Amino acid sequence: MAIVSISVTGCKENIDESDLYTFTGEMMIDHFVSHPDTFSSYTYILQRVHPSKRSESTMHELLSARGHYTCFAPTNEAIKNYLDSLYQEGELNSNNLEEIPDSLAQAIVFNSIIDNGDNSLAYASTDFDDPMPTNNMNDRPIRVTYGNNPNGATEIYINIHSKVIDKDIEVENGYIHVIDHVISPSNATVGDLIQSTENTQFFGNLLKVTGWDTQITSYRDYDYDEKPEAGIIYMGRNGNWQGKYPEHRYLKYTVFVETDSVFDAHGITDLESLKNYLKANAYYDSNTSYGNDYENPDNAINQFVAYHIVRVGLDWSNMVIWSNEYGFSNGNMNDGKQFRVNVWEYWETIGKHRRLMKITGIRGNQKRINRHANYNLNSFREIATQVDIPGVGINQTNGSYDNNSLNGYYFTIDDILLWTEQVPTRVLNERMRFDICSLLPEMISAGCRLNRKDSWYFTSDYFENIPSMSDQTEFEYLPNTNGSGGGSAGWLNYQSDEFNIRGIYDFVIKLPPVPYTGTYELRYGVNANNNRGMAQVYLGTNPNNLPAIGIPLDLRIGGGSALVGWASDASLGSDDAINELDKQMRNNNYMKGPKYFCPGSGEPGRQFANCLRRIIFTGQLNAGETYYVRFKSVLNNPDTEFFFDYLELVPKSIYNGDIAEDKW
Repeated sequence: MAIVSISVTGCKENIDESDLYTFTGEMMIDHFVSHPDTFSSYTYILQRVHPSKRSESTMHELLSARGHYTCFAPTNEAIKNYLDSLYQEGELNSNNLEEIPDSLAQAIVFNSIIDNGDNSLAYASTDFDDPMPTNNMNDRPIRVTYGNNPNGATEIYINIHSKVIDKDIEVENGYIHVIDHVISPSNATVGDLIQSTENTQFFGNLLKVTGWDTQITSYRDYDYDEKPEAGIIYMGRNGNWQGKYPEHRYLKYTVFVETDSVFDAHGITDLESLKNYLKANAYYDSNTSYGNDYENPDNAINQFVAYHIVRVGLDWSNMVIWSNEYGFSNGNMNDGKQFRVNVWEYWETIGKHRRLMKITGIRGNQKRINRHANYNLNSFREIATQVDIPGVGINQTNGSYDNNSLNGYYFTIDDILLWTEQVPTRVLNERMRFDICSLLPEMISAGCRLNRKDSWYFTSDYFENIPSMSDQTEFEYLPNTNGSGGGSAGWLNYQSDEFNIRGIYDFVIKLPPVPYTGTYELRYGVNANNNRGMAQVYLGTNPNNLPAIGIPLDLRIGGGSALVGWASDASLGSDDAINELDKQMRNNNYMKGPKYFCPGSGEPGRQFANCLRRIIFTGQLNAGETYYVRFKSVLNNPDTEFFFDYLELVPKSIYNGDIAEDKW
């Protein structure tokens, strides 16, 4: 049967009569139409819904065309039961299918479909993961859990409540999995979801009394939706750097929550007992109040709650990133089987008191907050007997309770999460390597990070942590699209992605907070080549008036330059010679790249002459102060590239301590 394909762009989706394609098998929509006893209601709704606000086509037409779609299709009975329940709860004026509002029709369809795009196939049941690697068309994650029926056979559940009753119906443009309940993730905010969950009542009350529940209600920047750039494909000024602007700008949160039983285990049953616990165990300054004004940001309980919340929508898979670190094996990114070393990410918590939490991803797919351990520096394996601070464990799920809210997630934890004296002085008293993505929460909340279907462009006002960006700046994010891990493409960068910024660029980015007042190095990681540009660096506390620091960064200078003085470890031979060269390079404000991440060859970044770190600042940074860094092109060439991959904040106790800084 000849089917006319749909040409999909970010601006408009219409039937393109110039592009005909003959399919030999059944399309997704054909299957629905040919089984009206099961799918007539779903088919009707597909005819009402458009893929985007700029589209003139319908989802019915989209699923008639080429593509790779994973569809969790609800039965007629499932849709009827769903509408009946909404009607009985007073959320609908009528349970008649033809009378449901467009917004509900869109939610039913968008929550049921994953658009796998052009770069990956649709998901068969053997590909399922928890959560699914790609969000649905409503930009919400799909959770997959398993159970057993009375006969002992395995059952698959989608978002906890929707059982797969018929799986792996293969059609030309994807897979259909039939479900017995409409997928309907909670429309509650993350604070409301915590407050309504049976086993998180105490923390829910803390959110209420501190007022944080009303401060974490944002969801989407609807002004951004009206921008002409939103959702479009852009080729760059020179026409050969294709990327996509996100269709939406989401404002989300992640909350780490002690269950009621965890509080009970520590004797915390009311606000007074929590105050006493904080007095004995927390590490707050002398301005901290233990009074009853819980909305005061200096109040101990307010600080306690704020340290549980980060301003980014983190699902289980992107709290930390396993990608191209030492020993990584390509495979399923979330199954934990191929992980060889631990990985880290640092996240800034909300509130007046700027603080970091460190999340460690441990081999076996565990995740813990503020863990500290020693490592064997030959293989970079954790020395299990020297885990001096085990940290707080994060639970992947909260049992049968939904943790996926409209504007983020909550995750239950297995102990009390505190800002203790050990956090700044032990856990964070280390070389802190920040992937640039971790400083830009909006791109993570929008599902752009390591989304291997697209490169991404961003407008000048997309990021709160980038307070200024010139009109000439093209801010593009490039994920590694070759394979599930970063190693296969041989990129000389951290976590298999980078920002490649072009134009006569000029932008300012807010730095993460330092854990304590002291002397720090700020380092910039670069993969040098002749396509790069040259930038002046500025640093200070006033983003509108930052003083210049040092000489311009010339990103074209690689290890072969006498200005760098690089030589391979193999050519140097002895440890003494290697260490001596490292000192000479530091005198030139250069360092070799980390041993920690590896491109496709399997050799670490340190072994490549153009994989470098540049020390761009050394000086005092104060805890609680907000610092900004500005990068401004000094070349009058809009085609040069500013490579932006990672920054390192390193306290003097590490780079000039009694024990030499490790090479990882």
